[in-house]
Amino acid sequence: MKKGFTLIELLAVIIILAIVALIATPIILDVVEDARKSAAASEANMIVSGINTFCATAEMKAQIDSEYTDICADGVTTSEVPTMVNMGNATLEGNPTYTDGRVTAITVISNNYKVVMTGGVWADPTKSE
Repeated sequence: MKKGFTLIELLAVIIILAIVALIATPIILDVVEDARKSAAASEANMIVSGINTFCATAEMKAQIDSEYTDICADGVTTSEVPTMVNMGNATLEGNPTYTDGRVTAITVISNNYKVVMTGGVWADPTKSE
């Protein structure tokens, strides 16, 4: 008596595996997109937190040392932000709005997602063109 699998048994296993792969692929791709979206939102939040911390420190230094210039006093520009925080993979679109000692509006693009803060409130990340 021979041991082994028949061609029909092997084909049945291959068909079952193909069906499982077809079902699992969209689920896995959705998980990957959700992770990218979440990473973009997290990176944007860390950039804002870094700007706020940097500017608070600069303000304290200016109060202690009259020779120190608080670069945040007149607002924050897009070109100044990379000197304040590590931008990682992110870029800024336009200048952030810095009022009353905190960032109140900013647009960050990261992982092909645009994350927008307006009035201190984050909107859901949207796919960037």
